[in-house]
Amino acid sequence: MQTIIRSTNVLINKEFQGADIVIKGEKIISIKPYRTIDVAIDLGDRRVVPGFVDLHGDAIEKEIEPRPGARFPTSMAVVELDKKLSMAGVTTMYHAIGFNDEELSKGRGTGQSKELIEEIYEANKKHLGVDNLVHARFEITSETSLATIKQLIIDKKVDMLSIMDHSPGQGQFKTLESWKKYHLSAYEIEDRDVEEYLKSKTSKDKVGIVEDLVSFGLEHNIPVLSHDDDCEEKLNTLKNLGVTFSEFPLSVEVARKAKQMNISTGMGAPNVVRGGSQSGNIAARELIKEGVCDFLCSDYHPASLLMSPYRLKEDVGLSLEKGFAMISSTPARLAGLTDRGEIKEDMLADIVIIDEVHFPKVVLTFKNGEVVYNGIRGFNL
Repeated sequence: MQTIIRSTNVLINKEFQGADIVIKGEKIISIKPYRTIDVAIDLGDRRVVPGFVDLHGDAIEKEIEPRPGARFPTSMAVVELDKKLSMAGVTTMYHAIGFNDEELSKGRGTGQSKELIEEIYEANKKHLGVDNLVHARFEITSETSLATIKQLIIDKKVDMLSIMDHSPGQGQFKTLESWKKYHLSAYEIEDRDVEEYLKSKTSKDKVGIVEDLVSFGLEHNIPVLSHDDDCEEKLNTLKNLGVTFSEFPLSVEVARKAKQMNISTGMGAPNVVRGGSQSGNIAARELIKEGVCDFLCSDYHPASLLMSPYRLKEDVGLSLEKGFAMISSTPARLAGLTDRGEIKEDMLADIVIIDEVHFPKVVLTFKNGEVVYNGIRGFNL
């Protein structure tokens, strides 16, 4: 059975144009000039774009625990977030699952993270609507997590790996004061506990741990990212280890240096939509204006992906074509996903339909040729 959809506004070959798209099974089997097929589902001038590929989103944490101490079953959280992802136009999701046995909230302990990854893996095989993959985030002082992460990689339950260091004095927390401001407001903890925590973090052999895990990930052919890069020295170290893309560089200078070193860079879509960083770091639009940001991810808010191309057009004059590439074709390419990210023959039919009449909103999402979200009243295939 074939499904044919038509619009005057389809993103093909980096430009919006009229087209008839023929879907059969999981794939796009052909793209014809506009109105050349006798019978098609006519979407008018609704915008038709590839499904969004999200390389980093930790919204699952809020789905499990929307308020401190109010936890919901992991299986329920995975299913509910999957539905929200389809409504947001995300057809490939890399859930950012943290491993940090020392974290103050205890929400990213090895056991909990392993359980969550295994739930996502099994549910994705059996019944979820979009592709739910795993981006394991390793805090470099959490040595107790290493064996578990490696086994999950061996078992092919981890699809991407990033290295993070949330110690004060580097990365996201350039000073002890900024570290305390964030953590003491987020967690209930005594000052003496903070001092003990900081001692344990600064006494670790970070370099040896990073080298070991990065090499392990690359040997198993999964992409490895750096996180919160703040200086050229860190970029050089990671580049020498084989890391080829960086998420959330902390300044234009660092992002520019990364690009000179052929390291791709990414920022959070919420940063774009809100007009700045939630934690007071560089505004994503500053990097995009300078041409040193390649992709956007949802970070903690999937709905921001859809709005980001529109905000970038308004704020920095970036074309919608380039804006949508930052959330579809570019992240797909960086993740090594050669079967999605574009509306093109022989690609998976991961397609998102956007209505812009009142406010840009996803009204139809196809995943592997099937409708996984339908927000058009009276619409039936």
